[in-house]
Amino acid sequence: MKKWVEGPWPYRIFALFLAILLFGYVNIDKINTTRQTDNNTTQMLATRSETVKVPLQINADTDQYFITGYPQKVKVKLSGPNALVTSAVNTLNFRIIGDLTKLSTGTHTVKLKQTGINKEISVKIEPATIKVKIEKKVTKNFPIQVNVNEENLATDYSIGNPKLSQDVVEVSGAKSAVNAVSQVIATVDPAKDTKKDISEEVLLQAVDSAGKALNVLISPQTVNVKIAVTMNKKALPVSLEKTGAVSGYQYTLTTDTQNVTVYGKQQTLAKLSSLPVTVDLSDVTSSTTKTVKISLPDGVYDSSPTSIKVKVAVTSDGNEASSQSSTATTSASTSTASSQSESTSSSSTDQSSSSADSSASTSQSTTTE
Repeated sequence: MKKWVEGPWPYRIFALFLAILLFGYVNIDKINTTRQTDNNTTQMLATRSETVKVPLQINADTDQYFITGYPQKVKVKLSGPNALVTSAVNTLNFRIIGDLTKLSTGTHTVKLKQTGINKEISVKIEPATIKVKIEKKVTKNFPIQVNVNEENLATDYSIGNPKLSQDVVEVSGAKSAVNAVSQVIATVDPAKDTKKDISEEVLLQAVDSAGKALNVLISPQTVNVKIAVTMNKKALPVSLEKTGAVSGYQYTLTTDTQNVTVYGKQQTLAKLSSLPVTVDLSDVTSSTTKTVKISLPDGVYDSSPTSIKVKVAVTSDGNEASSQSSTATTSASTSTASSQSESTSSSSTDQSSSSADSSASTSQSTTTE
């Protein structure tokens, strides 16, 4: 044993081991490449089945006819070499076709065909046939009706008139379906407790008289809707009322503000037909213009404007003027009667004095004789 250990064999075995390691290190890439090539070859030669959904292409004169009854997509099962099936599934560079070009109006069963799939791939289409209905195509114009879910508006808020990017749309389809269209609607569903103005793109829908959606084409399919959202409001005529009028004067009230817009609860506004505005006249004895603040009834939160100017025309009461005139007339009559009495008294005094003078003269004449 000692001779073997001290002999050349251990060194030979160790050298062989190092040679094997060196060979493996140098050729590792070639080994891996060979394995990968073998795997790829195996995969390419293997078969594979894959099912995909693809759009169905209908060939027909769509300017003259309207076709219904066919599915939008069909299932296609592909079976064949792994590489070819994988390529077809990844690219979907094939089509499934329903050819209606030689058919007229009526109901028809049509066999589906494929094009663009490699011949080495087996193809199975589900469904293999479709049943279609071909009708004459007609086109009509319809106005757009806007439906708004007002339940989502904030309390005491309401909407104004909707403004649309266009008011009329074109509806095309089978004659029976287009003739059944009652209206084209744009349904607006605002967010909960909405207080801000609405502006959104809305999908249009054609419905019959029962509200059922119809299978027709609408052009354009959407419309932009803008709606103003404001607190409930109502324009009311002003009714001027007097309070605190001073006795002996008559007042006439006028204003240039014919209507006032008020905001509040819908139920309250519905009951109001006018807005009373009370004018205090307790300190008014001559014509003037007063600024009167509007008092809001219960259930009304605000008004525009909040105050109005009222012109007050003042005149004296007619009865008091008549009484003053009568008093003046009576005083004048009394004064006249007094003057006449004084004049009569003076005349009598003059006449008595004249008679006395005459008697005295007669007496003097008799004595002389």
